[in-house]
Amino acid sequence: MIISYIIGIVLSYLLGSIPFGYLISITKGIDIRTEGSGNIGATNVSRVLGRKYGLIIFFLDMFKAFAAVFFVPLFFSGINYPTTPDNLLVILCGFSSILGHAFPVFLRFRGGKAVATCFGVFIWLAPIAVGISFGTWVITILISRYVSLGSMIGTLALSVVLVIILDSPFGDNIYLMLLSVAVTILVIAKHTSNIKRIVSGTEKKVFAKKAEE
Repeated sequence: MIISYIIGIVLSYLLGSIPFGYLISITKGIDIRTEGSGNIGATNVSRVLGRKYGLIIFFLDMFKAFAAVFFVPLFFSGINYPTTPDNLLVILCGFSSILGHAFPVFLRFRGGKAVATCFGVFIWLAPIAVGISFGTWVITILISRYVSLGSMIGTLALSVVLVIILDSPFGDNIYLMLLSVAVTILVIAKHTSNIKRIVSGTEKKVFAKKAEE
């Protein structure tokens, strides 16, 4: 059992570490780490390569996290979803994939801000909470025009919902609640530079007029 946990956690971390933003930008002759904000995530890719590529990166980053939380425990623990879940292993695999994206071993631990990977983990573990979080994310962006603020508020909304209702196909789950709190702290911490730019008024906005860019 311990060996299964170790293998599952390591494999999930490696899955999360796959830097799709970097890999796709390289195929276009661009190192995304030297362009825009220097982040490998979907938002920066969208600004540098266009919204089409930003969406591709978002879904790829989301899928790798989903794969880690769904398939890895299935292979290494024989989990028969959703009737006999090994909750702790599922949660650890999910958190490992998120950490992998935020601190990828393949890029000297300089990764993305973990928003898409959070969606990938929780879209399986807490689909209703993700729907509420996504709605909050969209509304915040439409009002503020800051993707970074939407990401932070949306992730915070996810934690609030899970702390209140613990929405999970597995039933009440303290591990799920703790995971949501942990990733919220991580996402906000990864957005420290964005918070500073928002306060100073230098953060880039979406849907902004050319004169504002």
